Amino acid sequence: MIRRIRTVLALPWAYQVFFNVIGAPQRSRILVRDYIRAKPGDRILDIGCGPGTILPFLPESEYLGFDASPEYIGLAQRRFPSANFMCERVSQYTLPHREYFDIVLALGIVHHLGDSEALQLFQIAHSALKQGGKLVTLDGVWTNEQSRPARYLLARDRGQFVRSQEQYLNLASQVFATVNASIRHDLLRIPYTHIILECIREQGSSPKVNESPEASRSPDQ
Repeated sequence: MIRRIRTVLALPWAYQVFFNVIGAPQRSRILVRDYIRAKPGDRILDIGCGPGTILPFLPESEYLGFDASPEYIGLAQRRFPSANFMCERVSQYTLPHREYFDIVLALGIVHHLGDSEALQLFQIAHSALKQGGKLVTLDGVWTNEQSRPARYLLARDRGQFVRSQEQYLNLASQVFATVNASIRHDLLRIPYTHIILECIREQGSSPKVNESPEASRSPDQ
């Protein structure tokens, strides 16, 4: 059953229906209000943007969404014709601007990536951010306090690299000097535990590891 759901969610229309059914629009509102905190006119890069599901909740901004799925990008362009989308993998080569964006988003992405690919994502985000900008990530996480149903769903998530809070922090802190983590059990109608990372590019900072030129394919959210 879970495998069939995973297959169906690769279809953009099915993903959007599932997004609404599980209460993800309310999650997006909370993310934007409490963690992303974008201001009108901010420059926002959305890595693995899917069909642009976060866009309706953001203030008017200079938005650029990347996703490797032609189906998702096609739907996003039809829904939001005034926004900018690119159907390709994000990498140091395809990154349109360096030290340009106020905010980089990677929502539901890192738990799809192995450690080396996840590290590349953090490096690319750091390159894209201007000083004082921040990367916001959202992923499933293992905790000692989560319910049995939450652990069951996490174990069957499409992302094969769900980590503990410590493991996510270890990855992010290899690139960003300032990383704040929040654990939330209440963002969806279904039992699911999220970790939200806010990674700040400090004034005058450079990545703590050498930047890699390539990033993985942006997975489905």
